[in-house]
Amino acid sequence: MTAVIRPARSEEEIRLAHRLEAACYSPELAASPEAFLYRWRTYPDYFLTAWEGERLVGLACGVRTDAEDCSDVGIKKLHGGSQDGRKLCVLSVAVDESRRGGGLGAKLLAAIVERAKRGGLAEVLLMCQSGLVRWYEANGFRPTGLIHDEHGGVEWHDMIMKLTEERLPG
Repeated sequence: MTAVIRPARSEEEIRLAHRLEAACYSPELAASPEAFLYRWRTYPDYFLTAWEGERLVGLACGVRTDAEDCSDVGIKKLHGGSQDGRKLCVLSVAVDESRRGGGLGAKLLAAIVERAKRGGLAEVLLMCQSGLVRWYEANGFRPTGLIHDEHGGVEWHDMIMKLTEERLPG
């Protein structure tokens, strides 16, 4: 069955999304239920879910920001971002264990990047663990060289995808 990717529609769907996040990340790395509600309420265009019938099988979410990178701990918690920010910081990409390896994560990532493009944003930022750097590179991101360790005691690699070309004046 092909998954249908669409924005989350209700608090119940956000609760299901949080359960999926909790199944995919260790407790110290998973976002809180309150953080998920904040992301959905504040940035609904950037909280995507993937469904196979009535079953949630994936999600991708983020917040708009003007920060240089996603290391701002506030972005990972209950607040953060800027509603008119020129960048998107992707905070979660999670796929049900039974659906991994089939390209659903890449489809979710592409869908949220496309929304950022359509929204006129300049860049998409994210942080990933070492083992996912190559996967994100294969999906169009490049490492910035920054490595952070302030979230869950894990080494996080800063990644970026430029959506617009910066032009010099004149």
